[in-house]
Amino acid sequence: MATKAGDDPESLMSLCTVFCLKNLRRTMCYTGERNKLCLRPDVFLPSEICDKLVNVYMELVHTDSEFEPQDGFFQLFCDPHSTRLSRLHLREDAVRDRDLEAIGKQDLMELHLTCCNHLSSRSLRTLRNFRHTLVSLSLFGCSNIFFRKSSAEDEDDDEDEDEEFCDGTDFSFQGFRRLCVLNVGSLPGDVDPEALLKPLGTLRALDLSSTHLPRPAFLAQWREQLASLVLYNVDLNEELIATVLHMSRLRHLDISREGQRSSKFKLTRKILTNIVQSLGNLVSLDISGHVMLDNCTVPYIEEAMGPPSIEPCKSSIYPFQGLKRPLQFLGLYNTTLCNITHIPAFKVTGSKNEEQVLNAIEAYTEHRPELAHRAINQLFDFVRIQHCNNLVRAVQVQRNCCLTLCNFNIPDELEFQYHRVNLLLLKILEPARQDESIQRIAVHLCNALVCQVDNDHKEAVGKMGFVKTMLNLIQKKLHDKQCDQVMEFSWSALWNITDETPDNCQMFLNCSGMNLFLDCLKEFPDKQELHRNMLGLLGNVAEVKELRPQLLTSQFVTVFSNLLGSKADGIEVSYNACGVLSHIMFDGPEVWTVENPNREMVMDKMWDAIQSWDVTSRRNINYRSFEPILRLLPQSISPVSQHWATWALYNLVSVYPSKYCPLLVKEGGIALLKKVLELESSHQETKTMARKVMEQCENFKEDPMDTSRGPNLLQHDNAPVHKVSSMKTWCVKVGVEELECPAQSPDLNPTEHLWDELEHRLHPRPPRHPNISV
Repeated sequence: MATKAGDDPESLMSLCTVFCLKNLRRTMCYTGERNKLCLRPDVFLPSEICDKLVNVYMELVHTDSEFEPQDGFFQLFCDPHSTRLSRLHLREDAVRDRDLEAIGKQDLMELHLTCCNHLSSRSLRTLRNFRHTLVSLSLFGCSNIFFRKSSAEDEDDDEDEDEEFCDGTDFSFQGFRRLCVLNVGSLPGDVDPEALLKPLGTLRALDLSSTHLPRPAFLAQWREQLASLVLYNVDLNEELIATVLHMSRLRHLDISREGQRSSKFKLTRKILTNIVQSLGNLVSLDISGHVMLDNCTVPYIEEAMGPPSIEPCKSSIYPFQGLKRPLQFLGLYNTTLCNITHIPAFKVTGSKNEEQVLNAIEAYTEHRPELAHRAINQLFDFVRIQHCNNLVRAVQVQRNCCLTLCNFNIPDELEFQYHRVNLLLLKILEPARQDESIQRIAVHLCNALVCQVDNDHKEAVGKMGFVKTMLNLIQKKLHDKQCDQVMEFSWSALWNITDETPDNCQMFLNCSGMNLFLDCLKEFPDKQELHRNMLGLLGNVAEVKELRPQLLTSQFVTVFSNLLGSKADGIEVSYNACGVLSHIMFDGPEVWTVENPNREMVMDKMWDAIQSWDVTSRRNINYRSFEPILRLLPQSISPVSQHWATWALYNLVSVYPSKYCPLLVKEGGIALLKKVLELESSHQETKTMARKVMEQCENFKEDPMDTSRGPNLLQHDNAPVHKVSSMKTWCVKVGVEELECPAQSPDLNPTEHLWDELEHRLHPRPPRHPNISV
């Protein structure tokens, strides 16, 4: 489940709640007659847990595509002796009449129903069951609840013909004596709000958004008690405004609109002044979407000097100069007033800057998606660095964005937005000079996104400018003579994105990638991980036959030949250099146009290099397919290429048999190795090694109970010392797998929750001093 921005990781209770909901029959339930879901008889759940179960269930239904809703889930809470519900938030089409009826015996104090379009007037009868206990009720967007539903509309909601239906148009809140908070937004036009609400004598907060009020004077009955009134998208008139001005105890007033064109009513300076003067207790006011009929703002030349101020006496809006104190909240979204300098409020919604837009998104997301959507589009423009005046805020937004992405299981959990995430990261990396920490995280994410995806994804990302962006980063680091994680990750990302993707390999060559390779090799001769990443990338290029002629130059061949003797990073650099040359040799002597060094000399150095490698070496490499290696086996053009390929297979199936033996058999490697044995041109040493590979695969058996070969698991708490590049490289090299853990999750230890519970219970108690007897 997602947590709010800035919250700590999920608590143990949240994790257990999700687990129970996904495994109901294995935890708190059993299967009864007719496959009915039943609560175990020995289970008693207090209201805190029951509320959590139902509310999280609703969230999973709407946010987790793999979660399967359970028929009869609400029936689990039908008996208040074993389950107790108190505060529920239900929304959208997942809620039916029968679900509310199932919990009809509960003593609910708070019930929020949002856009539950499948609820009919049957649910109004159920609401009456809660009339003695209900304190807060929201029926926002549940317009169908005030009409009878025919059986044709919902065949699953059976109803006995003899039972009395509640006609929603005649329903009233008679008997709801404790109800203090009510939201009936989007009330149907043929429902009389006065008749509906008149019995409520204890109202403190009322939301009538998008509701027609033909006789608004009835609101005066709550003028001495109403603290919050929301009239969003309500047609304002003089009678309604006059009624509102008599509500002296109002602390929150919302008379905003979705858009300016939809309203005939115009706010004037006089009306706004009357609101400020009459409603002296106001701390929150929203007038978004209104057109000001006359000028309410102070002329520019008369504005108070100095930086923006929230003091009412300096207000650039005349009516607000009469405020006793700054407002806590002021909604000015889609008005011209948001652009002035001095606004007497701590939090303002508008479109002037990023802060105002972010406030709008926060305020309007739940019940005003049309405004929130518009604000999100505006925020997109603000966070783009070239359009942002507040550079520090833009950098912070980008950093938070990257850190948020790091919490996902990449690339699996980002598959649904794969292209969009890549575009975002490439946009972040586009500036020539970028914040170092953002650059490092973004490059790491780019590398992770292209590491374990299919070739179609890689080619699509390559067309976005991925290769060029990475090369630009490398060019910058080279210019600064700095070989850091950004440099190494950039080469690693290029290694991954060119794997089995000829188009991306071509882009690398077209963008002068080989020149950067030579320059990096010269500038950083002792950077082993850098050399490995660069040679791995060139190995991908060499696998493309059409591109190999561009590698066949005296300069490049000399460099590859010299790297055969490298001991950097074990055998990796030497191995990859030999792999590049093996593919070049495979094209035959007739294409070898290099005079110095000649082909025979290079082949001898390749033989010597292979002889020096330890066949039991652990590798920092991951093959998804042996196809590039297997193509070098059944041929007599280049015996040394054949020998390199055979050695590679022998090393991999010997050190990692459980991973590579099945892969070799699956891709037909055994048949190709037999052809090696049949060729007279194959060296005897190559044939001996080929037999060992075949024997290794024949002797390998997948035993699910055999743990002698691993896996070796490392469990850690995601501390930075465990996540650095050198640590990850070492784990891969020695064959240790990391056990995935939630980020920063010490609360997996139940003891942490016991201490937390103890702290909460002791906190309300006053301390007892040892020198005072009680």
